Amino acid sequence: MDKLITAVLVGAGNRADVYASVAKRHPDKIKIVGIVEPDEKRRELMRKKYDVSAETCFSSVEEFTAREKFADAVINGTMDHLHVITSVPILKRGYDLLLEKPFAVNEAEMKLLNDTAKMCGRRVVICHVLRYTEFYRAIKRAAAGIGDIISIEMCEHVNYHHMAVSYVRGKWRSEKVCFAPMLLAKSCHDIDIMLWMMKGSGALPSSVASFGSDFQFGRERKPEGAGSRCMADCPFVNECIFSAKANYLAAVRWGQYVWRCLDGEELTDERKAESLRKDNPYGRCVWDFDRDGNVDHQNVIINFSNGAVGSFSMIGGSAKSERNIHIIGTRGEVKGTFEDSKYVVRRMAPDTKAGYIEEAHDLRVEGDMIGASGGHGGGDENLVLDFVKYINGHEVSDSCATLEDSTVSHLTVFRADEARRTGSVVKIY
Repeated sequence: MDKLITAVLVGAGNRADVYASVAKRHPDKIKIVGIVEPDEKRRELMRKKYDVSAETCFSSVEEFTAREKFADAVINGTMDHLHVITSVPILKRGYDLLLEKPFAVNEAEMKLLNDTAKMCGRRVVICHVLRYTEFYRAIKRAAAGIGDIISIEMCEHVNYHHMAVSYVRGKWRSEKVCFAPMLLAKSCHDIDIMLWMMKGSGALPSSVASFGSDFQFGRERKPEGAGSRCMADCPFVNECIFSAKANYLAAVRWGQYVWRCLDGEELTDERKAESLRKDNPYGRCVWDFDRDGNVDHQNVIINFSNGAVGSFSMIGGSAKSERNIHIIGTRGEVKGTFEDSKYVVRRMAPDTKAGYIEEAHDLRVEGDMIGASGGHGGGDENLVLDFVKYINGHEVSDSCATLEDSTVSHLTVFRADEARRTGSVVKIY
């Protein structure tokens, strides 16, 4: 019988909280027994939420790792640029690790984490949660029946309010702030999915080209007469699509980010409005942020070692968020949309009038996409439960993104961004 896995949260932000919340729904499988968080308010909030003893709450990784090992694993949900510097001492202390993506922000960090994990003999799983959704699992199963993959076409449309809250006003707006370009911070999920689909063929990504820019948010695009804060001095507050008033008060979106500065306070409408007028960073004009050359759209073309190709487009600014995938093989194709939880499989049939036979699948009817527990279509919860099985000694599942797997997709992203910056085709291996 599997034992109850005990885990310590390192970084008590939104993502770590999402993964830790599985312990509330499955208390027989995983228990949170420690919190590491420099923000005292946040640390106390998480301590109370997960009923953690004050004796096992720490303000730094150094303080935490100075203690003898007292749990099975660590869930590391720190900011991107802190992943490796916090994970190395954790691995050396003997903990297995569930690590948020991207696990490293450059190749030197990537090598250091791999070397440390091997030296310590620890298990490291990267949080590529899309692998754990029923949608992408179904796509992968279907792709196994369409012959050899010739092409994979993927796109991610990041809607305008998600773009603004996370990648313009938020902490992923600039490499100076999060140390990761947008392709790495947002879309390493998608590049990982593409390489996961190709994994059965044994083909590796061999070279990459990429183009992209910041089309929408340069300071030169700020409307004439616009103010510096939506609700304080801007005449366009009631008509701008990026208005803090419309997006964060009227529509009540993205509270986990926008009201973080008010942790511990009573979140009345009056207090929220006051913060947006005065000092809340999410109340600032979207055209006033330094994005440090980051992009709001990028296209990537990957050549694989067996001659197959993959293309991926990340577009920030759509009306609706959407991920699409279209895989074409030598005997058929698979095409679907993640948010709709629908896909079709077409198989070649030369003796039919259409020339193919089509099967339509709707996972909202069949399974657990819409309304599934946890975020990312159930992927968050499935990921944590699979990690628990792995720590309990079960064989790694097909969905599991080991550190070795994720290293390939991260390297591809690093090379793609090099190709974008240099305007050249870049070798991956």
